[in-house]
Amino acid sequence: MSVAPPRTAARKPGAKKKTPVIFFALAAGLVAVALAVAAVLVLREEEPAAKTATPASRMGRPAGSGVPPTSYSSSPSSGVFAPINQRSSDSEPLTVAELFAEKTITDTTSKAKLTLRDTRLDGDCAKAMWGASVGKVLRQGDCTQVARAVYSDPKKGYAVTIGVFNLADSADADRAVEAFGNGGFVKPLPGVKLGEGFSVARGLAMGHFVWVTWVQRIDGKGDEQNEALLSLLVTAAKAEAIYARAAA
Repeated sequence: MSVAPPRTAARKPGAKKKTPVIFFALAAGLVAVALAVAAVLVLREEEPAAKTATPASRMGRPAGSGVPPTSYSSSPSSGVFAPINQRSSDSEPLTVAELFAEKTITDTTSKAKLTLRDTRLDGDCAKAMWGASVGKVLRQGDCTQVARAVYSDPKKGYAVTIGVFNLADSADADRAVEAFGNGGFVKPLPGVKLGEGFSVARGLAMGHFVWVTWVQRIDGKGDEQNEALLSLLVTAAKAEAIYARAAA
């Protein structure tokens, strides 16, 4: 299976230039995710649960400023998610229980075991992000839900924030992942400070969903060649719940 190289969104002024290692690490991780889909297909029940319509967008005005990651990259949706390219064919609302069923994220490279510390689900996507330009893209994409989670391992010194946005279709999701990192980003939940020091993030369009992962050492140390951070970035973006929806 070949994996197209990810597109890189604009970085904030002063951010270091990306090195090829991030692309190789992320590509390898995406292959592993694809293999996990096979397991999801086997475990998925034959009859999906009855679906209910996602409520209409009630998006307000996001904060004008906030803290961005040091480095951000993104990838558009792929054919794997074709069955959920339209929210009209995947109308069951997201739940935190579905998205963050795993209470720990275990990563072999960093040797971290991050525990789920907090989750939140909002019907107003503006509450979970900042930046007028990004907010405009999400509003145009009819963003109706956003779920967030924070995981951390204080002993190993790592923290991960995940944000999942529910948009109208895959074209809207593609535009959104490209917009993040361009004057706006996800707001981390309280409890773990992100953005103070080096941090790395990635946005993936998955059908009509956007999955954003943001990783940092709690002490703010690291750089774009830190294999532990890159590995965590891939591990936290497996998004098994979204693959399960595509397979249903």
